[in-house]
Amino acid sequence: MGHDLGYAALALLATSTYYVAFVVFRTAAGRMPPLRGSRPFHVAWTMLTDPVWFGGGLLLFAGLAGEVVAFEALPLAVVQPVFAVSLVLLVIYAVWVLGERMSPREWTSVALFVVATVLVGLSAGEGSAATADRGWRHTLADPWPMLAVTLPAVVVAGLVWLVGDRRSGGRHARRLAGVAYGIGAGACAGLAEAGIRGMALVFDASGHDVAAVLNSPYPYLTLGLAALALGQLQVALQRCRLAIIATVLTVIGRSYLVLASTVLFHEGWPSDPGPFALRTTGFVLGLAALLNFPRHERRDSGGRPDGRRAVRQLQ
Repeated sequence: MGHDLGYAALALLATSTYYVAFVVFRTAAGRMPPLRGSRPFHVAWTMLTDPVWFGGGLLLFAGLAGEVVAFEALPLAVVQPVFAVSLVLLVIYAVWVLGERMSPREWTSVALFVVATVLVGLSAGEGSAATADRGWRHTLADPWPMLAVTLPAVVVAGLVWLVGDRRSGGRHARRLAGVAYGIGAGACAGLAEAGIRGMALVFDASGHDVAAVLNSPYPYLTLGLAALALGQLQVALQRCRLAIIATVLTVIGRSYLVLASTVLFHEGWPSDPGPFALRTTGFVLGLAALLNFPRHERRDSGGRPDGRRAVRQLQ
């Protein structure tokens, strides 16, 4: 029992560190020149050469490392609520400290997202690990499942970048809300996490052989999709509220991780009535929350990044 509590504490610390990195990235956004998805190399160079952003990146990867250690020892039913608690703390920070304003409609969506995340976690079965251990071997022998989950994430991220880069016309034109960027970055982040899980499975099955992991596609899947997610996140933080971006990114990422695991590791939808109802309800609530979010930022949303001039130049 004490052993599990220790891992739960590590999981909470790791996820909190992960979200602190978001706050650092937001601070870095105000220091950067205008970023555009149509200039990916400029985005990458600006991020990597900014010391504040680089420090946030180190925090992010430290949090991910802690999550890998803790989450390997904890069931998904514990992991998902930990993510939900950390997310709520981040949203509270964004509202109380950064001054971001949230409408009742947006608060409702955040609450639905948190409940959906917990329900999906509670739906996890005991046999999922054994199923995943068998499933990843089939994925390595056949590239089509990986392409099937990778292409939608890349296409969605690309479309959001292109639409977000369009100059708005007219004095009353409104910019995209964080929900759009959160969807694109979240899908990429969820698939990157699936790649981390694949690396852990190969590492265990190969007797802790690092060469076997490097010879698998999972490290490159993780690095490529993580780079896309970080780039889109940084672009979004110059334009939208942190609370909205982080909420949508987290829940879309968690959902896409579950869907990608179904394809990559042959983890089927729960068949028992209880877990089936929990997972189905969780996804329905997540979709309802997503549809309920406004598609454009309000003019009085507040809490904008420090680089207001850069944001205006982007529009």
